[in-house]
Amino acid sequence: MRGTKPPRDDSSRWPWDVGTLPPPRVPLERTFEGFLGLRWIELSVDSALVQFEVRDELKQPLGLLHGGIYAAVAETVASVATVRAVWRDGLTGSGLSNSASFLRPVTGGTIEVAARLRHSDEREWFWGHEFRDAQGRLCALVDVVIAVRPVTSPSP
Repeated sequence: MRGTKPPRDDSSRWPWDVGTLPPPRVPLERTFEGFLGLRWIELSVDSALVQFEVRDELKQPLGLLHGGIYAAVAETVASVATVRAVWRDGLTGSGLSNSASFLRPVTGGTIEVAARLRHSDEREWFWGHEFRDAQGRLCALVDVVIAVRPVTSPSP
């Protein structure tokens, strides 16, 4: 599967609106991913690049970007990238483990997240993420394992 970039209008719904992922069951703007405000820059079978703005709603009370945001963004990126690669085969992906190391505090600006697939097999995909601030400084490293399983029908 080749890498893709968002349409020229930089739609905030990309990659969900171009047929490379299953149709969302919940409108994107009502999901946690929508709340995070991720801008997808690139997405391929073995890498992804996203950006997001640090805003007050993503900070802890002392003004730093909340550590859980790093974990949530990394798991979202790894899940979307994995599902993009496997869903047409009747499979889905969901988070199995998540490990974050915080290297530098962030209080504002744009964060860029580069994800790289480090290993995959029929049951698990292992992703490594680097979070960098607007000055290109490494702020956090997050490793995520995505479980790959057959799609099941949702419960009523």
